[in-house]
Amino acid sequence: MDNIFDNWRSLLEEYEKNLFSDKKDKRLQDWIQILTDLPSMRSSSVSFNNKVSVFGSWNGNDQQITNKLLLKLLPWRKGPFLIQDIFIDSEWKSDLKWTRFLDLGVNLLDKTILDVGSGNGYYAFRMLEQGAKNIICLEPNLNFYTQFLAMNHFFKVDNLRMIPERIESLKFSEHNFDVIFSMGLLYHQKDPSDHLKQLSLHLKSGGTLVIETIVIPPNHNEILTPEDRYANMPNVRFLHTEKGLDKLVEDEGFEIIGSSHPVATTIYEQRSTEWMPFRSFESAIQVNNPKLTVENLPAPSRKFLVLKK
Repeated sequence: MDNIFDNWRSLLEEYEKNLFSDKKDKRLQDWIQILTDLPSMRSSSVSFNNKVSVFGSWNGNDQQITNKLLLKLLPWRKGPFLIQDIFIDSEWKSDLKWTRFLDLGVNLLDKTILDVGSGNGYYAFRMLEQGAKNIICLEPNLNFYTQFLAMNHFFKVDNLRMIPERIESLKFSEHNFDVIFSMGLLYHQKDPSDHLKQLSLHLKSGGTLVIETIVIPPNHNEILTPEDRYANMPNVRFLHTEKGLDKLVEDEGFEIIGSSHPVATTIYEQRSTEWMPFRSFESAIQVNNPKLTVENLPAPSRKFLVLKK
C-alpha cells in the first residue's frame, strides 16, 4: 500500500508480520490452518461489481476443498462473493445497500478511505470498483477479519487492508482520510456523539463522512432507548428518528450534504442462508405485523447521511 501514513503503516506492518498479533481467541489456530490450507487459483481475473467475484482454474478437487474451508468460517454476514463456482450467499444482500449508497453520487475516485466496522470487507471491495486509491478497514471481529483474509487470498488486492482493531483503541489521531464510512455502528454506541468525534479525528479538512444507520418513525421524538434487545440484536443502545439523527450530527459540527430516504429492512435483504444458517431477520419481526419487532418496537429502516465537517 503506497503513500500511506506513518502511524497506519506501522499498524499495518504489525499485522502483516503476524496476522493476529497478540489477539486471543480459542479459534485462532483453526483460522490460521484454514488460511494455510486454502488452495490457489490459476490465471484468475476479478470483478468488484454486485457479486464480488474471482474466476480462474483449479487443480483437481481444489474447488471442493475451498468450499469446505470457507464454510468453516460461518457466519457470513456480508456479501455476496463468488469464487469461481462457489457462491457465498451471505445473510445480507449487501449489494442492495451499496446501490443505495451509489445513488448518493459520492465521489470515491482516487480517495484514501477508512471503513470503520467493515465486517468482512465486502463494501471495501466495492469501493475499488469506484476507483478508490487506498482503503483501510477496521474490524475487531476476528472471524470477519479471517473471512477478509480468505477473500483477499483469491483477489490479491494490494491497496486494501484490514486491521482487527476498534477505532477507539487507536493511540493516534491524524486527519488523514478523504472519506470515512461508518455503516451499522451508530446504534450500538454507548455515546453516539463520541463515535462521531472519533471518526472526525481521522477525517481530512473538507473530507466526507458517510453514516448508515437505523432510523425510527418521527412519533418517537428524537431518540428511543431499547430496554433490552432490539430486533433480536444485543447492544442496541440508541435509535434515532430522522430529526434526532440530524440534530446529533449537526451538534457535532457536521453539515449534511446528502441523504437517502429511509428503507425498511425486509426478509428479502436479510435472511438465513447456508452460509449464515442461524436466526436472521425473519425472527426479528412480528409475523402478523412486519412494522413491529418481536419486542413490539418499530421495525428498522435504514438511512444514509453524507456529511462534511
